Amino acid sequence: MEQMIDELNDEEEPPSGLVGQSSSSSASQSRTLVSSSHLEKRSKRSLMRNYFVIEKSDDGEERAYCKKCPKSYLWQPTSGTSNLKRHYEKCSLNVDVERKRVKFDDKIAREKFSRVIIRHNLPFLVVEYEELRDFHSYLNPDYKCYTRNTAAADVVKTWEKEKLRLRSELEKIHSRVCLTSDCWTTAYGDGYIVVTAHYVDAKWILNCKMDFE
Repeated sequence: MEQMIDELNDEEEPPSGLVGQSSSSSASQSRTLVSSSHLEKRSKRSLMRNYFVIEKSDDGEERAYCKKCPKSYLWQPTSGTSNLKRHYEKCSLNVDVERKRVKFDDKIAREKFSRVIIRHNLPFLVVEYEELRDFHSYLNPDYKCYTRNTAAADVVKTWEKEKLRLRSELEKIHSRVCLTSDCWTTAYGDGYIVVTAHYVDAKWILNCKMDFE
């Protein structure tokens, strides 16, 4: 009986060489896991350092700002970087590593803002608003502020340009033009008349164009 127990114990104990190989394999796997984890952390830090800047927002929260575009993400030291990686892969398809500087043209900017004045019926004085000037300067330091008289002149130029464009468009249409008019007097006694032209263009789209006098 004692002999049988000794034989069973001998079968359960692995050879000394296998024990050494097993412990060596476990240590090697542990080093591999630690090494891969370390490389992953280094990769995350490299992504953060090269393509994002960590800054505090106005509400005190830390955010990761992309160096290529204005996009930002809420950042916490314990959070992952999968959303940053997805944004980097998407952003790098359309934008170069260095942000491109767009050439600023004063004439184009003034013409576009004259259309804002016309469309929203703003006073010419709007171009002299202090906060608006500060906003434009923040968007582009090369922006040159101008006076209400210049804004009025820009609106007239835009109106003349649109009038010529409308005249050229009306000369090309083959349909009839229906005209309607409306008259009114302001509280200050100024009289106005507006004439509206209704017509169908070559694409069969109904258009309504107005002219003030």
